[in-house]
Amino acid sequence: MAEEAIDNYLLWELCKREGIQKRISEGSLQEELKQEIVEKVRREYREADYDRDEKIELLRELDSNPDYRKTVFQNCSWRKESVKIEKLGTTLPRFGGLPPEVISGNLPEVIEFVKNVDPDEYRSVGYIMSLKAYPEVLNEFLPSIVTPGDRESKRGRMNRVHGKKDWNITDTWGMINDGNHRAIAQILAKDSEKIECYVGRR
Repeated sequence: MAEEAIDNYLLWELCKREGIQKRISEGSLQEELKQEIVEKVRREYREADYDRDEKIELLRELDSNPDYRKTVFQNCSWRKESVKIEKLGTTLPRFGGLPPEVISGNLPEVIEFVKNVDPDEYRSVGYIMSLKAYPEVLNEFLPSIVTPGDRESKRGRMNRVHGKKDWNITDTWGMINDGNHRAIAQILAKDSEKIECYVGRR
């Protein structure tokens, strides 16, 4: 299952390189174009037949923090699961420019903020609202979660990024490792209390 989780991550990153994220944000991703992008990426990925070392090299090319991502994929045991959203929190110390006071809470609190804020005020909220119109994309590219969440350990980084403060960090069972936007869009699209995801146990 570790290979499937890595493949899922790399395929989405390759789709982003082909412009799928930009098209979604613009609202210009037609069904034919979506299929064209996804099928092209999947076909080329399959034909490349990457071994594990080559996948890690590709991850280094595509990821902004490849050493961390590599460690997470290699040191966790992975399974596809359905998880209650109340058990989760977003990535820290940043998520799409949303206020740090919001993302330090649990995922339902972040979702409530996203539902009620003006999308023009936060670019990432506008993207989430655009993304939820593509449930087939959300079903194909699942977010990944790590457990235990250990979000409290991010306090030092929160202080460095946002200024020293007694942050009220909710230390959830799991923390989103990749796919914050896709996770929230999936929940909003399905109006669900659970999320389909890859879970990595440390």
